[in-house]
Amino acid sequence: MFSILNGGRAMVKTSQNQPVKKKRNTRGMGSIRQKNGGYEGRITIKVNGKSKQISLFNKDKRILVQEMIKAKQEANDNEYVEKDKITLEEWLKKWIRIHKRPFVKPRTLQGYIEKIRTNIIPYLGDYPMQSLDRLILQEYFSDLTTGNEKKGIKKYSPKTIKEIKSILNMAFTDAEIDKIIKFNPIPTIRTPKVQRKKKKPTISPLEQQQLIEILLSETNGLCYIFIMNTGVRPGENGGMKWKHYSYEDANVKVRDNYGKVTYYDDNFEKIESTYEEKDLKTPSSYRNIPLQNWLNNLMHTYMLYVMKQKGYTNKKQLDDEYIFMNSLGHALSSDYLWDTLDKILKRHNFKHLSVYQLRHLFATRCIDVNIPVNQIKQYLGHALASTTMDYYVEYDEDTNKAEIEKLEQVNNIQVVPEFLKGMEQIMSISKNTV
Repeated sequence: MFSILNGGRAMVKTSQNQPVKKKRNTRGMGSIRQKNGGYEGRITIKVNGKSKQISLFNKDKRILVQEMIKAKQEANDNEYVEKDKITLEEWLKKWIRIHKRPFVKPRTLQGYIEKIRTNIIPYLGDYPMQSLDRLILQEYFSDLTTGNEKKGIKKYSPKTIKEIKSILNMAFTDAEIDKIIKFNPIPTIRTPKVQRKKKKPTISPLEQQQLIEILLSETNGLCYIFIMNTGVRPGENGGMKWKHYSYEDANVKVRDNYGKVTYYDDNFEKIESTYEEKDLKTPSSYRNIPLQNWLNNLMHTYMLYVMKQKGYTNKKQLDDEYIFMNSLGHALSSDYLWDTLDKILKRHNFKHLSVYQLRHLFATRCIDVNIPVNQIKQYLGHALASTTMDYYVEYDEDTNKAEIEKLEQVNNIQVVPEFLKGMEQIMSISKNTV
């Protein structure tokens, strides 16, 4: 039985006495016939400027009609690639464009594209999708695991390899659904197990006090003390606004993220990089964090100082401004935080610590005073207590009560005079003006 396409609709001409005749659609959409328990569609398209007849097959006639129309449109847009010849690079660009770009966050999309550009296309991009069998893919992942000088492949961490595998698994799953390949071999590939190490920075209570004194004497040093005593991520610290801070409630609300986002076109060419507010990492990242009394008082003192400098008389005037800013009035990016902390520690001959180690330091200090794991999880914005345990702890507890002030007992923080220079006059400002 043959059918004719008319305006994207399958039209069947039947008769009890006469066989169905094959007719060509006047619009050039092609023809459909029954074959092997399904339907075969034939259309003529132009590929690289040359006319070519192609055949498509599907058990569902309606889906086949859609595929034929789509192939015709792609050919008109010079985007059609024969399924049996499409390379991994061609598929990944198509996959990002139709399966990911409309549905994922810009920062997530950036991560996909950068891994594809750097770690996948240079080594596998020219392979036709249908030729990428388990052997070829396993060799590739083995090279990533051990490094391969001859191929120019350096050794990557298990975490990076896991991320590459995840991207390829998503791309190959969609390729299987779209009938680019018969099956997805990625789940069968062996990769090294990610070993999560306890991230307990070696810094004594005395060194913690010394570090705080150093930071209080530095411009924007307070932002590092804030991370060290709340456990917020660098991007969360950058996105913190005054409306998120409450002196009366002695807490901060984590609601925004701030950082660099790079945008790429459909050919993975860089368009631009911007610093902007972003959504938080996960739903569990939206949280309230209580402040120790000394830190709350320090933040309040700083807020009054900022108000005095700007000539404000009401806290509401500060609400939409970032708490921590550079000299140009911009929020502090992660790059700024990392570079500036490194310079501060070198200037004071203090041991190297990363910004993330300050976050980890908060977690380990909570553990040291026996704050329950489920509570620490909430402070850090982890979705699962197991994540907190994997990184920081050796044990599990189920209770969930507020015990942040236990840290007060071990901090013994002394606010050094350097921080209060230039602020003395604001101390007389009434709380009623805030």
